[in-house]
Amino acid sequence: MAVPTNIKTLLTGNAVEWARIEFKETWDAEASLKTICAFANDIDNWGGGYIVIGVKEKDGRPDSLPGVRPEKIDHYLKDMLNKCKRIQPEYLPIVEVADYMEKKFIIIWAPGGYLRPYSSPKSMAKGEKERVYYIRKMASTITPSEEENGIFTVLQTKFLLMTGSTMKRA
Repeated sequence: MAVPTNIKTLLTGNAVEWARIEFKETWDAEASLKTICAFANDIDNWGGGYIVIGVKEKDGRPDSLPGVRPEKIDHYLKDMLNKCKRIQPEYLPIVEVADYMEKKFIIIWAPGGYLRPYSSPKSMAKGEKERVYYIRKMASTITPSEEENGIFTVLQTKFLLMTGSTMKRA
């Protein structure tokens, strides 16, 4: 499956709300995994969101476009796959390497998942056991309020009833 938009549209903001796009200069597994999880939870049902790697941002907008060094791409993609396996239940975003202005960018599209809610480790520290649900509000990745956590409880119950599962989710 391909990303449903292009790099130029993401960088100019002509089609997607800014609350649904996050720009990163490099792949940062801990911060990015939380954002991927938040987009997958898609509490507002907006279709998830995008992370564009290779973009230096200022005040939530692209400031400069250094791109991703070609020799870093394979490493980032492998690490991304490995780290995304830590999301529970299993969730993998759609990833594409895009060329723009003779530079490389990595686009991560994390649509709302079918098995919501998703949780992520609180940190990437070895042995980290605490799991957290993340959601996207405005242009921030945050932990949900008590009321929003209630929505996750309802979603978990529906999942268990639909699947007949007795397994407790994260």
